[in-house]
Amino acid sequence: MKKLSFLIALIMLLAIPSAMIAADASKLEPYEIVWYTLGTEREGHQAVIDKINEYLTEKFNATLKMYVNTNNDHLQKLQLLVSAREKFDICFVSGQYANYVSQEAFYPLKDLLQEHGKALLDTYPQNLWDSVTINNEIYAVPVHKYSCSHYYFIINMDAAKKAGVDTSWINAENKMERWGSFVDYVLKMKEAGADTNGYITSLGSQPFTALYPNEAMTGNSADPGVVILGDDTFQGFERNQVFNQFATEEFAGYVRDAYKLAQAGALPLDPETNAKLDQHDPVVSVQDSMAKRLAGYEKTYGADFEPYFISYAFQTTDKIYGAMNAISDTSDDPARAMMFINALIEDRDFANLVFYGIEGVNWNRNADGQIQMTDPKTYAMTTWSLPGFLTAEPDISLPIDMVDRYNAFAKELVPADNLGFALDESPIMIELAAIRQVVAEYLEPLTKGLANPDTELPKFLEGLQAAGVDTAIAEMQRQLDAWRVAQGYDK
Repeated sequence: MKKLSFLIALIMLLAIPSAMIAADASKLEPYEIVWYTLGTEREGHQAVIDKINEYLTEKFNATLKMYVNTNNDHLQKLQLLVSAREKFDICFVSGQYANYVSQEAFYPLKDLLQEHGKALLDTYPQNLWDSVTINNEIYAVPVHKYSCSHYYFIINMDAAKKAGVDTSWINAENKMERWGSFVDYVLKMKEAGADTNGYITSLGSQPFTALYPNEAMTGNSADPGVVILGDDTFQGFERNQVFNQFATEEFAGYVRDAYKLAQAGALPLDPETNAKLDQHDPVVSVQDSMAKRLAGYEKTYGADFEPYFISYAFQTTDKIYGAMNAISDTSDDPARAMMFINALIEDRDFANLVFYGIEGVNWNRNADGQIQMTDPKTYAMTTWSLPGFLTAEPDISLPIDMVDRYNAFAKELVPADNLGFALDESPIMIELAAIRQVVAEYLEPLTKGLANPDTELPKFLEGLQAAGVDTAIAEMQRQLDAWRVAQGYDK
């Protein structure tokens, strides 16, 4: 009977997936995980690394060598690492993800996730994995955060009240009615003399993309070639029909509004000048999903702010590509690297340590129990780039109930139809190079109100035609159609 019980127990043990069995540190050889990520090395950095290594040694007999850089410096460093085939384990990666995958720079993760990434698989929604899947394989772990476009204008209610200008339009139900009222509001604020620095607000191409949600085929909304995203956007196009967003009535209307505002003196005439909160401008645009930082802005600037949301929040591949972590194909122990990433998802105390450092040394809790870094900072990571963004507690720059807010907000997000599509630009490299030169000349002047659309918009469109925009869009359509068939979306 005892033998039978033992056999049953053994069979049950063998049936447990390996990911559910904690790594036995005593049976693993020592290993140093090399991680290239974003942050700034401060005086307390090494003490935090020592504390991290205590945890990792006990957990799975590993230590961590962390290299931190600014985003720009990191991008250059990563190119050199990949080109030289240098050995490392984990790296932050963003917009060049698909390009690095084509270079076979990253280790395939599907099997590793099953074996050592249980917390990741249990926590992440499927759309995140879909977005980073290339040729039926996953090569990076996206940062689970508010990876979406949610653009709004901060309306300074104190300035509006002082100027005597109505703001009830902010919550109007119809999106285009709100936009028309916003344009009128900016003009009235200018007429009332509320232009603290000689203008009321600033525009550009980002509010246009927010007003008319779209999915850019190259991942860059400044490149012509998009498909509609959601139900309240460009009119007259079928879903997954690629078109030039700049050759539309919607774009023409937007740049006419921008020019009208600039001519009235409501927008800055210097192309490098933008409205900013720290300059006390009455209307400031921000990308900030859920307006999660608005309460913090009010405290910082001592003002009453209300958000004017241009449109609904939407999620595209390029937004998810904005923050990911990959395991290098040169890693000597990809399994240990995955264990490290998974630990940041499953263990809040460990995530707090990596994100903020040592409690009582690098950070303390305020009266509300929220994490507050020491002043000056003695440990500084770029937290939006790290795995475990929703595992680590939010510090005082974010709402204390951020995770609950996000879970509710995630249900409202409008996902693109083609999450995970990555355009191969090589067949149209010549056309795209010429197109981008034309865009660089015309797009921002038009969207900032600095160019007369009656004369400059036709030149913009003619320039795009001469550069080969029709050829580029035809190739984008061909690749998108083929990808959708391969995914089983279209038959």
